[in-house]
Amino acid sequence: MTQADGIAGSLGVPISVVLRASDTILEHATSAYLQARATVTILPQQGLAEADVSVMLLHSLDDDWLRVLKQDAARAGDAPVPVVVMADRVNERQLTLAVEYGLTSFLYRSSSSLEQLLHATMEASSGRSRMPDELVGHLIAELGHQQRQQTLARLTRRGGLSAREIEVLRMLSEGLNTVEISERMSYSERTIKGIIHDSVKQLKCKNRTQAVAQAVRTGIL
Repeated sequence: MTQADGIAGSLGVPISVVLRASDTILEHATSAYLQARATVTILPQQGLAEADVSVMLLHSLDDDWLRVLKQDAARAGDAPVPVVVMADRVNERQLTLAVEYGLTSFLYRSSSSLEQLLHATMEASSGRSRMPDELVGHLIAELGHQQRQQTLARLTRRGGLSAREIEVLRMLSEGLNTVEISERMSYSERTIKGIIHDSVKQLKCKNRTQAVAQAVRTGIL
């Protein structure tokens, strides 16, 4: 079965939707279009917990709407409702937060039709998502950053070292000297030597070489 066949088939599956929009005219027009498809039932906002999908049509996914998403996610608890947003604008920070609050699919209003919105909504109800390519690239990069930060925090707790101390040990393990490390981190060489001294002491080692070896052995590096 092709993707087109799958989408066509999904249009026959009834779903319930909570629809919100930046202005009343846009909301009424979209609601009329969706309800003309016998598969879609529009629920009132207070029916979000029973909805299959939350749909938002916005001028911009701004901080006010992000607060709405956050409140929805908090109310949903362990049973999140997938969110489809069609908007004119979104920046990278807003997109990252929106995904954290349940955003499944995003469409630009300038290049998307109501039919595409309907398809995205049906896809979301069955666990699929769609994002413009440039937004996917940002999300992948952001996910990688978050994973690195989580890993660093975990390793910090494991060795009792600060993130800065771990970073200095990592550079030492790569063969950099204190001058090179100070240049990379924009600290004085004296500060870098102090960080190394504290790391050696924290790891209960005799010198920096032993400290690096200990960090590698214990999985800190």
